Amino acid sequence: MSLLNRKAFTFAELALVMLIIGVIAMLTIPNLKRFSQRTTFERGAQKAYFTFNEAVDQAIVKNGPPYKWGSDAQKYIEEQLKIDDSTGLTRDGMELTVSCTSTKCDFTADVNGPKKEPNTEGKDIFKFLLTFAKKEDMGNQDSDKVEPQDDAMDLMQNNWKFTDALWDK
Repeated sequence: MSLLNRKAFTFAELALVMLIIGVIAMLTIPNLKRFSQRTTFERGAQKAYFTFNEAVDQAIVKNGPPYKWGSDAQKYIEEQLKIDDSTGLTRDGMELTVSCTSTKCDFTADVNGPKKEPNTEGKDIFKFLLTFAKKEDMGNQDSDKVEPQDDAMDLMQNNWKFTDALWDK
């Protein structure tokens, strides 16, 4: 074969292909990043819910039913959360806070920690509630389970998946 009969790409053809690949990447990478972030926050909210419930269950085993805890409620639950004293975070980087009165405990979870964005309720911050009541006062409801609140409830009702409507709230 002579040099004149060789088939190859010209620089212009190669540049055009690279331009097309660049445009496609520019259009898809933000969507992939958003999808990844949403998935991380979904799993974090679900994990926080189960972590709080597990802490309450363990506190019940150790200290009896929540309606008998009184002013020690917060201490009993915090003992079970396994939060690092030096950072205030769990091993996987969640910031979990508990605030109790004699009738309820409010839980807040920042699933990616306080130093990472967006630090917005309904995206990476979720609220949960435990109400203290005797079983007979609750009827058919379970009196010793943590219940998601507001955006966390919407997310749980959607099987822990963000829809565009939930994400854009």
